[in-house]
Amino acid sequence: MKTNASNIQRQGLLSSALSKTLAFIIVLVIAGTSVFAQQGGQGQGGPTPEDRAKRQTDMMKTQLNLTAAQEPKVADINLKYAKKMGDARDIADTAVQHKTMKNLQSLKEKDLKVVLTDTQFKEYLKLVEEMKNRRREGPR
Repeated sequence: MKTNASNIQRQGLLSSALSKTLAFIIVLVIAGTSVFAQQGGQGQGGPTPEDRAKRQTDMMKTQLNLTAAQEPKVADINLKYAKKMGDARDIADTAVQHKTMKNLQSLKEKDLKVVLTDTQFKEYLKLVEEMKNRRREGPR
């Protein structure tokens, strides 16, 4: 009789330990999912504003032949507007979001016009238009 009672008691303890372990795993999964969801695009591997600004600056350095004096100024402008565009992406109302982003692009162009030569600025506007057209065409 003692053996059966001991086995039943051990099974209860094992069952209790298993339940606690399972509950702990579920809590970890829920907590991890919450953190991932709060990170938004960043948690999904999207580029940070710093990454976007660096990529833009590198492209502009090559395509527009930026001088050593222009490069840090352009980098600062690109970072400033990459951060603002990132904030604008969080706007729920798409009409307001579109208007805000269009306005930010105009302000960025005004800032860049001060730093770039006339020839560079015209080439920049051409590049922007080409990128818009590629986005409209979608993936190939």
